[in-house]
Amino acid sequence: RAPSTNRVLPGAAAGGGGLQGLGMATSTPSGDFRPRVKTPGQGADVYKAKQSLGQNFLVDQNVARRIVDSLECPSENGKAVVEVGPGKGALTAMLLNKYPDMTAVEIDERSVEYLNEQLPTLNVELKSVLDVDWGEMSRAAGGAQLSVIGNLPYYITSQILFSVVDAAPHVRKAVITMQLEVAQRVCATPGGRTYGILSVVTQLYGKPSLLFKIPPTVFQPAPDVDSALISVEFPEVKPEYGINMCHLRTVLRAAFQQRRKMLRQSLKALLKEKGVTLPDEVGTRRPETLAPLEFVELTRTLFGDGETPEGIDVWRGALGDKGRDA
Repeated sequence: RAPSTNRVLPGAAAGGGGLQGLGMATSTPSGDFRPRVKTPGQGADVYKAKQSLGQNFLVDQNVARRIVDSLECPSENGKAVVEVGPGKGALTAMLLNKYPDMTAVEIDERSVEYLNEQLPTLNVELKSVLDVDWGEMSRAAGGAQLSVIGNLPYYITSQILFSVVDAAPHVRKAVITMQLEVAQRVCATPGGRTYGILSVVTQLYGKPSLLFKIPPTVFQPAPDVDSALISVEFPEVKPEYGINMCHLRTVLRAAFQQRRKMLRQSLKALLKEKGVTLPDEVGTRRPETLAPLEFVELTRTLFGDGETPEGIDVWRGALGDKGRDA
């Protein structure tokens, strides 16, 4: 699913002519002056969205500008900026004017070809975002923490977010659009129906914020649900909790698979295996009532202190991978 803007939009002219800067110059963060690039054509005649890739192209200039303005990257000329799923370049042209040394990652060959033609100064890589080595991209940017931005396909949003979480501290900030329901889950606090594994994991590694809602009408084709833009800020140093985070993954999976049951029931098999009895004040609670750090302590109770093995991506892949959920 790749973000895009329309060539001509009803009502868009009043929003600003920031996209019409061809032939003018823009100052980069380092003080260089380079020709401004114009947003490429975004019409359906360029190419149609692929349902198999979950593509819904953004077709509103003002929303695109708000998304771009939500990303502030301090790296020189934006060499640490990575856009995922640029599509036809709606966000990309605006980003390129601010961050001329940015990189884009795109799985659709049509998009890569189109962007190479329309934005020849752009460094665009043909690959799935799930195959990105964030550590390698950080090293290519001189070791700077990456600033990730993009319009995510609904069907792999959680996988992409988990891959970014695993990449901490190589990523400093992620500004991404997703289904509103998923955004609410990411930012949810304990006690609500939307609070779950995605909430706990994201909040243990970073600080998520729901920036604004996005209606279906600004996409083409229009999705059946509302979307939202979220920001997740990650610290310079990856948090350490004194446990093997693979064990935390096991606990979260067992607890939230039966989220309406008390923990002494949902974790019954683990408790028996480890020979642990939970005190009533913990065992009678449901998983959605525990704060992220309480899950850390629950994991410590079951598995003891520990360290996450080097080189393991804890959260990438399906919940249920035997290599981690054991």
